[in-house]
Amino acid sequence: MDVFWSKGYEAASLVDLTTAMGLSKSSLYDTFGNKHELYLAAMDRYNETVASIAVGSIIEEAGGGKKGIAAVFKCFVKSMTCPEGRRGCFVANSAVEMGSRDDAAAKRACAGLACMEQSFLEAVETAQVAGDIPADRDALALARYLTASLNGMIVIAKARPEAMALEDVARMTLRALD
Repeated sequence: MDVFWSKGYEAASLVDLTTAMGLSKSSLYDTFGNKHELYLAAMDRYNETVASIAVGSIIEEAGGGKKGIAAVFKCFVKSMTCPEGRRGCFVANSAVEMGSRDDAAAKRACAGLACMEQSFLEAVETAQVAGDIPADRDALALARYLTASLNGMIVIAKARPEAMALEDVARMTLRALD
């Protein structure tokens, strides 16, 4: 998973993959079938272990609602501006690299994005109940907007990891909740 996350599908060589997994080429093929099947398995693993909890856990740790949403953007800006952050998000990377030409990868990217969207939806609804986000705002539309904005920041940060620019995007995104 880490090899594909860091290098992408095309740039990840069989040597990279077998070295990281401690397997021979024949064992890789016996276990996963081919590089593409391994990639899909890695996407599944990422969705199960990272995408399904990352945003939700940040929101929860910050106390939920609008405060939790703001914490997500603050956390991601911080992580995207350090050298390790430039590898981005495996879901976003996969959507950009493979989404338009690989239906199986696109399906898995959508599943990862859905996890993020669900976490944002729950936070928006909590904030609406608390009166922090107007109750007449479309919670699902806001969750989708937050998901798109965060993933846009993640993609931008791969080429331009400047805190000030990312903070501007985060600040403007959060204003949509007012």
